[in-house]
Amino acid sequence: MDAKFQDILLAHLQHADTTELHESDDLSALGLDSMGVVQLMTDLEDTYEFVMPDEALTEETFATVGSLWRTVYELVASGETADV
Repeated sequence: MDAKFQDILLAHLQHADTTELHESDDLSALGLDSMGVVQLMTDLEDTYEFVMPDEALTEETFATVGSLWRTVYELVASGETADV
């Protein structure tokens, strides 16, 4: 995961008391709730210029730092770009 992703994610995690995230970190335990997911998704889409398809909006995607990063990385790599 890159530093930009970590910075965006940390801004949305209420209970993250560190500046370093690990792929296995549980996002809900760090304070990410349903409203936070929507805001986080918007920030990630704007920053990485991609569109999060409905089928990626699952509990598994937003379970851990690593699962979210893999989803974002795969969508950006696949060209699921937004019309910005």
